[in-house]
Amino acid sequence: MRIKILMYVLFLPALLVTIGNVAAQDPRASREENLRMDSLAKTYIDRELKADKEQAIKDQQKNSDNLSDLKSEKSKTKATAKEAQRVENNANAAAHESKVAYRSEKKAQKARAKADKQAKKAAKARTDNN
Repeated sequence: MRIKILMYVLFLPALLVTIGNVAAQDPRASREENLRMDSLAKTYIDRELKADKEQAIKDQQKNSDNLSDLKSEKSKTKATAKEAQRVENNANAAAHESKVAYRSEKKAQKARAKADKQAKKAAKARTDNN
């Protein structure tokens, strides 16, 4: 029985303190605090959204710049390739002309050698007839 009384003596002040704290809270202050917290959260979310939008705009601009750089580089590369093709075509044409000229010169030398040989034969035949 003494334990029950001791328990009531200790439990009763704890219960009164708890009830007093609950009763002392102002529900409007809690609501105002909730509104303040909601306002802060909304402000934070708005800042985050604004920062995300700005980052998206920066990323889009950067991608656009990269794309334009790549396009200009592609056109430069295409022009370089076209110039290289033109040079290669000119080199091939020059090589072909050189080959034709070499063959023609070789034929001409052969023809001159044959003509010289015939001229010598003709000169020898004239000297033999005289």
